[in-house]
Amino acid sequence: MPLCVLARRRGPAASNVARWWVGKVRCAAVAVSQVNVKGGRAPDAAQRLFDELKMKFGYMGTIDHSKVGTPDLFRILKVARNAGDFNWALQAMNLFYNFGVKLKHREIASRLVAAAMVCKVESEAAEIVKLYGTWLERPPDIALVYGVMGHYLDAGELLVVRELAQAVREDWRMPVEPPLYALSIEAMLRLTENAVPEALQLHQDARAVGVRLPAALHTRLLDAALATVQDEVAGAVQAADEGAEGASISDAALQHLKASLEVADGLLRDGHLLGGGNAASLCSAAWLFWHLAALPEVARAELLEGADPAGVVAFMNRDWSRVLRAATEDFGCHWGFSGQLPRGFFQALEASSDPKVAELVSLSRQRFGRFYPEM
Repeated sequence: MPLCVLARRRGPAASNVARWWVGKVRCAAVAVSQVNVKGGRAPDAAQRLFDELKMKFGYMGTIDHSKVGTPDLFRILKVARNAGDFNWALQAMNLFYNFGVKLKHREIASRLVAAAMVCKVESEAAEIVKLYGTWLERPPDIALVYGVMGHYLDAGELLVVRELAQAVREDWRMPVEPPLYALSIEAMLRLTENAVPEALQLHQDARAVGVRLPAALHTRLLDAALATVQDEVAGAVQAADEGAEGASISDAALQHLKASLEVADGLLRDGHLLGGGNAASLCSAAWLFWHLAALPEVARAELLEGADPAGVVAFMNRDWSRVLRAATEDFGCHWGFSGQLPRGFFQALEASSDPKVAELVSLSRQRFGRFYPEM
């Protein structure tokens, strides 16, 4: 009913209807004031919500705790789009703490992390993950933590990924799961120095806490260690051809082979080899056995002296050709298929002049088809 018609009427009913219309108009005016010309939110929407919240406290700071609380903070976080808006949310939290307003909602840390990522202040999200326990009761959702770690992994800030993994690992309130080690191990493998030893420490920690890692993560670390061994061996051969001393390089290669054995034991222990493994896992194991077979007898005996006799050293009698044939035979099965095979292994096979090795290379090309790694 138009307001001009209500104005000509009299009586309590007309007054009530008029007050209802006035309230509607005021709400519409507030909504319009918070919308810009493009249909989005006003640039200062977060500041306006903070000012409205601040007015609820009054001049003397006397407030009704039943009317002020977490929903007010969530409204500011909902409209936050940049660093300035996120700062208004932090000021709102500071206001709550100064006046003793309890913030016990279980999603506060999660929403703060999500808002920080939306507002492009990723450093604030990392600090919340590491320091939430000093001022919040519940941790952020672990999926959001993985998102923050993934962002820093893509950005190349690898040490930040390790710091976040350490914070989660040392916090009893956060679950320790395989994705935590997948992100942190991948970050360590991208380091320019000591990549394999740093990743191996995380691999050992997963075993210590009883986390079963996926096969792809085991093979990723195993392939990285074996690629380092192959580089060291190639360097030793070149040094020997030039008449230089290559003992130190051989020592480094043995250390990486020892690490490879430990990772392969994890691959076996977590159930990714016995009973049928996929082609990537079997090819990586065959690559390991290839390097073991190429070692001198004394060096191989010394390397296997401390190995677990029931571990990977007992798998198919360490026969690399037998393991490779098993990978080709099972490649057509849904559980034996792998889209990524270790390039370094087949590169070493193709460099060999042994006719039996050439036969296995031909078989691998035939069975793996387009998934055979091109050199």
